[in-house]
Amino acid sequence: MSITRIDNLLSKEEIDHIDSIRLSQEPYFHEELGRIQFNDIGKILLLETIEKLTKIARDVSDLPLLMSDAMIVEYNSLYGSPNLRTHVDRDTNELIINMQLESNTVWPIGLNLEIYTLDDNSALIFNANKETHWRVHKEFKEGEYVRMVFIRFYNPEKISDYSHISDHPDDEIFKEAREFRDSLGVF
Repeated sequence: MSITRIDNLLSKEEIDHIDSIRLSQEPYFHEELGRIQFNDIGKILLLETIEKLTKIARDVSDLPLLMSDAMIVEYNSLYGSPNLRTHVDRDTNELIINMQLESNTVWPIGLNLEIYTLDDNSALIFNANKETHWRVHKEFKEGEYVRMVFIRFYNPEKISDYSHISDHPDDEIFKEAREFRDSLGVF
């Protein structure tokens, strides 16, 4: 499966529904990443949204994927210093739809040795256990934010286990991507 970008992913109604979820839930603060997150939103997404995203995941992967979970995150200096180091997710999912819900700044995503810039309502689709991913170094100015939705999918016919992969940021498997990220300086 290759890295795929999709623009205009969701309808205005679907985006408004996701935003209403964010506004009605209690966030989990993740100061180390400079973000808040709203976990387990997959249970309250619109059925049509789940069906649409599942079809996209299956089309991109050619696997009989099912949604395992979804979350909304907001990176903002109010919650710490936004930073996403080079890593892989180490879970049982085969695919993630990494969608930018809304942003008032640009904060490129790195996948391996490439950087991608998302627009609101656009997404990158990839295997977050096989693709080293990260964000460029950036100092968020007061009031800047990036809101994302992460939707994960697993293969019920063959559950994968990526927990054996190192999650230590200094591990040799991340060296090339880490050096590339650092070479870009502060965005």
